[in-house]
Amino acid sequence: MTESSTDLASRTPRSSGVQSVARAAALLGAVVDSPSGGATLTELSKLTGLNVSTVHRLLGTLCAEGLLCRSREGDRFQPGPVLLRLGRRSLASTGLPEVTAVLKELADATGETASIGMRRGDRVLVLVSVQSEQPLRYLGEPGVSVPLTRTAMGVALLAFDTPSPQGTPGQRRGGDEQAGPDPTEDTEDAEKWSWHVRLLAAQFRGYAVLDGADGSGLRGLAAPVDSGSPYIQLAVDIQGPAGRMTDDRLDALGARVVAAADSLRGLPVALALGQL
Repeated sequence: MTESSTDLASRTPRSSGVQSVARAAALLGAVVDSPSGGATLTELSKLTGLNVSTVHRLLGTLCAEGLLCRSREGDRFQPGPVLLRLGRRSLASTGLPEVTAVLKELADATGETASIGMRRGDRVLVLVSVQSEQPLRYLGEPGVSVPLTRTAMGVALLAFDTPSPQGTPGQRRGGDEQAGPDPTEDTEDAEKWSWHVRLLAAQFRGYAVLDGADGSGLRGLAAPVDSGSPYIQLAVDIQGPAGRMTDDRLDALGARVVAAADSLRGLPVALALGQL
């Protein structure tokens, strides 16, 4: 059975339209990812592999619709007002502005750098940090991945995550692909017991405490965030010099961290999954 000319004609525009959309999307991505705040016609042609005439035509449409605009000099294409508005709406839907505001309040109240991180297997991925204004401070590095056992957030995640059927703190139920290996699996019995006590202490306090083992002189306090997931995936922490975060201040600082974590309860799914 052969296709009629009507069928072919009706399908061609749709195929062409999809191709144009894909090309326009490639151009938008190239402009947004440009490190110099925009890109020229020639640069966009090279980046996308499209010929100059095609790029010129698509850029004209994207500028007319407000997705792109020209720089003052007129030689570079930059994100337009519609694209910027879409970006703000997308950012708002992730809960990121709310998270940043809470971290800023926590940093101001404690004088230390505040961060939020997410569990990825046996590591913690730092998502957002707000630095302390103290001259001597922990800098905070969003995007850094740290082993669970080397950060206060990791200790909080281990201590407050869903217990196994045997009731061992910090171990997830079987079948969870995100769980990763037990971080204490290959340690000696004394170290295992030490970790068990550390997790129990975190559960008793409501927050975790961990001193840097690398001679950095840093101390971290962290509390878990209930984001609506079946498992605890997020945690909030503050980090700073141990000489400033002294033992007599732990309860007051810990209460601030717990309050910040509680205020972020029920975060949007996008942030809970780390899709920022």
